[in-house]
Amino acid sequence: MTKKPVRPARGRPPQPPAMVRERRHQILTAAIDVFGSHGFHGATMQAIATKAGMSVGLIYQYFEDKDELLFEVINDILDAYLREIPKGQDNGDGPLERFRAGIHAFCKVVDDHRAATLLGYRESRSLSRARLKAVMDKEMRATELIMQSIVDCQRARLLQDIDAEQLTYHLVIYVHSWVLNTWRFEAPVSREDYVEKGLALLLGDRLPPRRS
Repeated sequence: MTKKPVRPARGRPPQPPAMVRERRHQILTAAIDVFGSHGFHGATMQAIATKAGMSVGLIYQYFEDKDELLFEVINDILDAYLREIPKGQDNGDGPLERFRAGIHAFCKVVDDHRAATLLGYRESRSLSRARLKAVMDKEMRATELIMQSIVDCQRARLLQDIDAEQLTYHLVIYVHSWVLNTWRFEAPVSREDYVEKGLALLLGDRLPPRRS
């Protein structure tokens, strides 16, 4: 599902792309806060407009309704997965290190989008059927990036006796738990250590020590 171009108000010249991006970011940031505080169904466009410091009418120049706002909040995270996981994997030297680097990149996206990640978990089922399907399809594409890196390790005879699909599932849940459950830890833990400890739990000594 592609983003629709912003329709300028009658008599108003088209806005520069940078201004459009800034305005959309302003609106989506406000939507995350209001959805997080009141839930999708309890939130109103007026409350989002007030939080964003603009009129409701201006928001409707960028988004057609609350459903599209929620969709774009979640879509932004998924786009970040599809962009950042491959970039992280490119930094690895060999299949195992590419796999490991991809998981670190994945967790960084979750860390950078904490509020939106929590919102996606709580409210994604509130989306219209078509938009929920679009979210699920894109999420599968992101998940397949992780699974393919595991398959690459298997082809290199590095993780031969592991079920790639099951390992992918456990890794996705583990990474998302960085924002869902780490408040339970008695002592603070860095994101990097969290990922490495999770990989060690799931893979034992299969991964070599991480290079500093």
